[in-house]
Amino acid sequence: MNEVQLMQQQQAQQLDADPQALYADFVREDKVRNILEQINPDNLLTDIEHRIRGEKKDFTGQWVLIARDKEPISEELVADFMSFLGSVLNQNTSMSNFKEAEINELMTMIIDWLSRSFRTNAVRYNIKGDYTEWDRIGHIVCLNCFSVFKRALNGSEARRVFKMMRVSENLTPERKGKFMDNFKFWN
Repeated sequence: MNEVQLMQQQQAQQLDADPQALYADFVREDKVRNILEQINPDNLLTDIEHRIRGEKKDFTGQWVLIARDKEPISEELVADFMSFLGSVLNQNTSMSNFKEAEINELMTMIIDWLSRSFRTNAVRYNIKGDYTEWDRIGHIVCLNCFSVFKRALNGSEARRVFKMMRVSENLTPERKGKFMDNFKFWN
């Protein structure tokens, strides 16, 4: 073992024994876990699916149907919209490097798809003439898509994730393995 390796090993042992370093690692991991949970496409799609159905999270974190005097949303509508959104809101999108013009084009494509889908399938979806419902669902879809695109503007989301991954290189091997477990959904 050369002198540099010996010094690195001694520093690692000091950090392992330092409660402040352990706390800093814990805080860093917690921040990363929080960010990754927010950008996980599966979490986002699940959230959108419940909101399209007219559900909200209660104080326990469980999804509950908002009291409505209407029939439940068509499962065919939910399936069609989730299929479409699954192709739009994924890791490729959030980790992209979009320019403003590209985001505008994507939003135009989504709005066109929404309006065609509502007009063409209104009877099948049992929402013919229910323009308030069209607006509600359209806003849910557009706002979530725009948020993902905005985070991908100029590659900012990708830079944040890769910066977190570089930070993980400074962790001890045990902490690093635990840290990288947070990225498992990315595969």
